[in-house]
Amino acid sequence: MNLLKKYIWLTISMAAAFVLLAAVGGRLFFVFTNYQKEKQELDAAKSRIEQLYQRKIFPSAANIIREKAKQADLVDEYNELDGWLSAGQIQPEEMEAAEFMPFLENTLRRIRDQLQAGRVVFPDKYTFGFEKYAGGQLPMPKNIPRLVQQLKITENICRVLPDSAVSELISFARDEFEAASGAQDAQAGRRGQSAPAAGPSAKPAEELVSTQHFKIAFRAREGSALDFLNRLARMSMFIVITWFEITNPRQETTLSGAGPSQPVAADKSKPAAKSPVDELTREKRIVLGREEVDVKLEFDVYNFGPMIKWK
Repeated sequence: MNLLKKYIWLTISMAAAFVLLAAVGGRLFFVFTNYQKEKQELDAAKSRIEQLYQRKIFPSAANIIREKAKQADLVDEYNELDGWLSAGQIQPEEMEAAEFMPFLENTLRRIRDQLQAGRVVFPDKYTFGFEKYAGGQLPMPKNIPRLVQQLKITENICRVLPDSAVSELISFARDEFEAASGAQDAQAGRRGQSAPAAGPSAKPAEELVSTQHFKIAFRAREGSALDFLNRLARMSMFIVITWFEITNPRQETTLSGAGPSQPVAADKSKPAAKSPVDELTREKRIVLGREEVDVKLEFDVYNFGPMIKWK
């Protein structure tokens, strides 16, 4: 004790140094422990990334199996919808020019006979949009399949007229695609190039969907006109009306509108406008159902492509 008292400052210094060494040692132990832990985590991460770099991740057999199953389901759904939509459509038909001319003549004769048998009035020697071919002009070979298709569509549409008790067929027009095709051929010829394919007229069967536009004008009673529209909607061909106009010549009343392919945006801030039919008086409503009206229709006939083959 006397020694400690004699060297009191030395004793205090040694004690302080011991405490300081203990604190530094503890800190070093804590830092070394964290270092070892982080080093182990770093080594594990390096090992994992090396494994990932060495793996052959593409293609993954499990992913391929799942994607093939999804693709097969999607193709089945598409084929089911395509089969339902295209069940009654008329396909283009290959035919020689020498065969097309008598086919055209016989088909036009059948259409006229059907209209006459149904007491439907129509222009004398009417050709239903095939004037130049009925006059003796031979079609280009590449246009014949679609011309045959349009001719069959025309026959099916005109068959509905006598069934609906339509009194008079005023006009019938088809999409004269060959005119646009001929213009492209002429333009390409002037440039010394081959003519490009004319859209759906070239290979309609290879497209997912294509349309052909037709126009018809006829005169009938109101009930017959509505019956014609109903029969048109029930046909096996997929038909969409794009525009219509119904006119009563005696009452000077016209009702027109666009189909779903030409939507009209409605302004909700303004009250809905009344149609001409809503503004008719009671007397005109009674007479309207008894008189003949002039009907003009434009419609698209849809053609859907073939089903997708899946192995």
